[in-house]
Amino acid sequence: MLGEGRASRRVSRLQTSVRATFHDKMGGVTSFTCNICGVGNTVESFATEPASCSCGSNVRMRAMIHLLSLELFGQSLILADFPKLKAIRGLGMSDQQCYAGILAEKFDYTNTYYDREPRFDFTEPHPHLSGTYDFILSADVFEHIAPPVERACEEVCRLLKPGGFLGLTVYCNSSDRMREHFPELNEYRIVPLGSSSVLINRKRDGTLELRDDLVFHGGTGATLEMREFGITELRRKLLAGGFREVGFLTDNIPEIGILFDRDVSQPLVARKEPFVMDRCVISQMIQEWRSAQDRIWQEQERANALAAQIRLAAGSRWLRLGRRFRLGSNFSVPM
Repeated sequence: MLGEGRASRRVSRLQTSVRATFHDKMGGVTSFTCNICGVGNTVESFATEPASCSCGSNVRMRAMIHLLSLELFGQSLILADFPKLKAIRGLGMSDQQCYAGILAEKFDYTNTYYDREPRFDFTEPHPHLSGTYDFILSADVFEHIAPPVERACEEVCRLLKPGGFLGLTVYCNSSDRMREHFPELNEYRIVPLGSSSVLINRKRDGTLELRDDLVFHGGTGATLEMREFGITELRRKLLAGGFREVGFLTDNIPEIGILFDRDVSQPLVARKEPFVMDRCVISQMIQEWRSAQDRIWQEQERANALAAQIRLAAGSRWLRLGRRFRLGSNFSVPM
């Protein structure tokens, strides 16, 4: 189910009028419509972490977009079909290009990274950005932040507007235990030694610590795994950081390719207050609707003009003569 404090809220499924979707696990075959690019997929071997759509999306990415859509629009939409609302400001932390590029087209959105440029460090204060973001997305970053992780929870909360929210994916172990791998981390370096890397840490009491039991995710350096979360402690830390609600997505949504397994990161939303569109966003939404209505009207006008031309051609005496000798096309236009 989705979260605490909003358990009564119905999770809207992807509308069949937008895209037709289906799910079939018979014989190991899984069929779904990607809620990022809108493409239908049928895969024989479905796993949570590897990409399962041609756009590069996997389960946790599609779960992130599903939660983002629910928070902004109250229903689960395909990202490519989101309205263009540049009055909504978002910040990404290590978002994948398959959805970061579309987010930049739809919103006033910037993607950043914790370990490379453009770099954004959640553990450092950013007073000039306080209260400026409607949403922040963080994809598998919080397990890599140097302790104490509480600093990141507090800073993210400060960066958000009063009605802003954090969309997060992070691995949580099944034992529901918080495990800090380097609880006394202070002044440290990761250095190569032979064919592997070691961590050298000078503790606050001045003693040196040498660790070679390091786990990296996709490289070395800032991708070092600092901790494993448990859901209970993760919720506690986010609430202590200033959020009022934390909702975890645990239900499968097979029609959009969200099927949880042991190797998936936990998707969640942490809210300061329920998101409410301000007047500027509503104005842009109305403009988008009017533009869409104009496009529909123009397409209908072109279709009507084409139908009129076909009816005129169908009444031509030359066409009637051709039909008598079974030559040419047989035009049939609904009246």
